[in-house]
Amino acid sequence: MKIDVVRPTENFRGMSYSEWTTIWSNWLFSEDPDTYDGGNILFLRGNVSYKPVDDSEEGGPRHIDPRGIYDRTGQNGERIFEGTSILIPVIVSMFSMGDIYEGIKLKTPQQLRYTANIDIDRGGPMWATIMRKGERHAYKVVNNIKDYRVATPLFKFIVPNNSLLMGKADVPVRPGIYDAITVGFFLLIKLLVPSTYRINFGGKGTGAYYTNSLYDITVQGKRRDTLKDESSPTVTFKQPWM
Repeated sequence: MKIDVVRPTENFRGMSYSEWTTIWSNWLFSEDPDTYDGGNILFLRGNVSYKPVDDSEEGGPRHIDPRGIYDRTGQNGERIFEGTSILIPVIVSMFSMGDIYEGIKLKTPQQLRYTANIDIDRGGPMWATIMRKGERHAYKVVNNIKDYRVATPLFKFIVPNNSLLMGKADVPVRPGIYDAITVGFFLLIKLLVPSTYRINFGGKGTGAYYTNSLYDITVQGKRRDTLKDESSPTVTFKQPWM
């Protein structure tokens, strides 16, 4: 099965991979990342569910079950219209100014970038597969995920007061606005033809970082952007940008 994935050097809808990654990073810590808004791109996420080790106080070591999985299959799956794109965050490292890494407080953009890259380089195996309903085998989304490494410039990382995941990451974050950098491996699928697909992605990162996600995604027919009422002028409903 051939999947049309945006090339690493290609712009998509006027933006590069790093720009899409910046938007995704803020979306992840938004008020409700688990509710798809029906827009033109579907953001996926990993199984962010870190817990303190042995009832540690805030700021202590945290861990995630290496057998855990973020399960969005069956009734928990997503439904999208034909033409909707899908962004897959295979494995990600993000640091903000003031974070502490291996005992060192990160104070400059250079330190952020160096640390995020080192953190990604120390990771282990990663994967991203897709299987269409009715087929027996899953296929790699791309031949070599390592070709799709993305590094953002310094950006404003915004964590609202009602962020759903701010307390569940490996390093809990507080509401506020931070200078941050994200480095990771991202795959942007341009579109899928109508059918139901199962996408599995994840990887082993540094220390306790582990992610494994399983999504069922049903692609419906094309979106009806214009509804016509014979008793009134034609009304066009503008779809959300993302």
